[in-house]
Amino acid sequence: MSRPDFTPADRTAIKGRPGRPLVCSEAERATRIREAAEEVFATTGYGAATMEEIAQAAGMSKKTVYSLYSNKLSLLVAVVTAARDFPWEHDEAPLADPLDELRRRLLSIAAFILSSRQLRLTRLVISQAERAPELADQFHKQVMTKSRRYVGAALERARQDGQWAGPEDVEAATDMLIGAVLAELHISALLGQTEPFDRERMAARIDSALRLFGLGAN
Repeated sequence: MSRPDFTPADRTAIKGRPGRPLVCSEAERATRIREAAEEVFATTGYGAATMEEIAQAAGMSKKTVYSLYSNKLSLLVAVVTAARDFPWEHDEAPLADPLDELRRRLLSIAAFILSSRQLRLTRLVISQAERAPELADQFHKQVMTKSRRYVGAALERARQDGQWAGPEDVEAATDMLIGAVLAELHISALLGQTEPFDRERMAARIDSALRLFGLGAN
């Protein structure tokens, strides 16, 4: 009997190999299931997608999928909150100039939020937010709150360095700054009015927003 944890290609590669067959760890299985689910949700739509279809895409049995994710909603939460491309997860050492660091972080956040994958996940969250508020809550904590902290740390550093005479409420200022850079573009992108991400144009937009905040006026 073939093992449900492997795709047909996996089983073909293992045939004839001496000794015990390789077995995926639970973490590896969970990753494969999340990746398969994301693909199915993107192509089929969350409402029409089934756990059986996700299991087939992952090359596993439904029993294996259900052993790790109790239902489709818990799987969607896992897909949305899995840290894979967050800019703060693989960040570089801070630049010497706080203002340059602020620009870099705003550009990283913009590229992340406007990426096709993140837009797709954001649409999924919005579509299910009313019936699954816990999904929206997890998305807010994992993406929005961490984005604000990531940018806010650089803004606070610029304030402490004397480059910005901003308010004590850096969190509120960070929200407004991110909004000035991204709000209009994000809404347009979510509605499908997307253009290829242009780093130079985004950098110019960031500089304009910073000038409005009294930063980088020169």
